[in-house]
Amino acid sequence: MANFVDEYERQIDDHGRIILPPKIRDAVSETVYVTQAPAEKCLHLYTKDEWETMSEKIKGLPTTTDRNAAAFVRVFFGKATEASVDKQGRMTIARRLIEYAGLKKDVVLVGANTRLEIWDSEEWRSYQSGLSDDIMIDGILTYGLNI
Repeated sequence: MANFVDEYERQIDDHGRIILPPKIRDAVSETVYVTQAPAEKCLHLYTKDEWETMSEKIKGLPTTTDRNAAAFVRVFFGKATEASVDKQGRMTIARRLIEYAGLKKDVVLVGANTRLEIWDSEEWRSYQSGLSDDIMIDGILTYGLNI
């Protein structure tokens, strides 16, 4: 199970490809899954193992009797794409996902534990500037982490 940390500045080329840093490349297989983030204008990248874990959790939703569950499943999987990572660490992001997240040339890969987030650089800076200086202590207290 990969645990993603750190931030990596990257660029998207004209073909929608980014080059994953060596640390990230070592943590993923030749196949990754990319989908829309549910709450922010960024993308989530999952390893094959984590995608399977997510799929198992989602499989139990009552999609035949709950319209919200069915809609969530359609968006989560329908907007996702499988991407191959080549030997140089390049992967192509689907154009529709690039457009959804508003990715321009400069992007930031942000470690978020079991997933990697892909943000437009300007959007990432804007998001961070809106965070409270107390976000860490608030999270520790709110979620009872006792760390």
